[in-house]
Amino acid sequence: MNSYTRTMAAIYGETYDRTPVIPLIIQHALYIAKIPHREYSTNGSKMAEAQLFALRNYDYDGFHITTDNQIISEVLGCNIFLPFDEPPQYRKRILQDNAELKQLKTGFNPAKDGRMPVVLNATKICREYIKNNFFLKVNCDSGPFSVAAALRGEENFFRDLYDDEQYVYDLLDICTEAVIKYAKAIADSGAHAITFGDSTAGLIGGKMYEKFALPFEQRVIQSIKDIGLPAFMHICGNTRGIIDLMADSGANVLEIDTLTDLPTAYQKTDYRICLEGNIHPSAILLQGTAQSVYDESIKCIRESKGKYLILSSGCEVPRFTPEENIKAMIRAAQETIFNIIP
Repeated sequence: MNSYTRTMAAIYGETYDRTPVIPLIIQHALYIAKIPHREYSTNGSKMAEAQLFALRNYDYDGFHITTDNQIISEVLGCNIFLPFDEPPQYRKRILQDNAELKQLKTGFNPAKDGRMPVVLNATKICREYIKNNFFLKVNCDSGPFSVAAALRGEENFFRDLYDDEQYVYDLLDICTEAVIKYAKAIADSGAHAITFGDSTAGLIGGKMYEKFALPFEQRVIQSIKDIGLPAFMHICGNTRGIIDLMADSGANVLEIDTLTDLPTAYQKTDYRICLEGNIHPSAILLQGTAQSVYDESIKCIRESKGKYLILSSGCEVPRFTPEENIKAMIRAAQETIFNIIP
């Protein structure tokens, strides 16, 4: 098996020789490739250069093309500031002071507008380089709930959930279509899979998640699957209370943060869905030793029972993580052989 076929086997619950390993690396890739964040997030060639540099350095099974979670909100009208070597920040959220939805720029073209072409170009470059030898997943920014909160401002949006449900549904419809449009463009650029985070949805309770977030996530995920690609979904933090609902989203893979332990995640999803995770990014990867990273990685692999796992960090690998610690996680996966498969 190669890295692509191994990862696809994990996603669909098929037999694989060993657990695939795909750490979530963004800032660390920029650090080791010596590329400033502003250059990375505005230049597709540089984005590809950083990710491919990290791939060659660590030899993991796949990687994650992304830059930040302001791509869609920016093209819809938010004002973004790009620091030299830090992630983008909001200057002005378009719906913060004026809630009128008509001002949203819904007619955007992913091939031309905002920084979407940067991600599309990076995807094309990387896919051409790796072909079907490694696994390429690409982030289509955020889920509809998180995009809506970004446009409106979290405080305003959470108030809207109680004060004006119809407004919330109308806004979520717009955000859902925007995410789907961007996801389709990413698919056309050569991604093997599409991922998105809907972490703001993890801040509300299960009943509200089921009412306001889940139906729109399901629409996005179904559109990705209709294209023929697997869909990944990430929600930061403790998702024990909603992980069964997350599984109902239809996602092929749930990316599990470290605040949700793998045994609980497997139990609540009945071992029917692939999980990605969940080495602690700071306590283990950044601050631990290579041996502690190796041991924790082996623990995750054993908890998977040799099926339905992509070994990864619980969230993004910190910028200054020691290289030997990342290599220890990869070594743990590469040395744990389940089956000999050509």
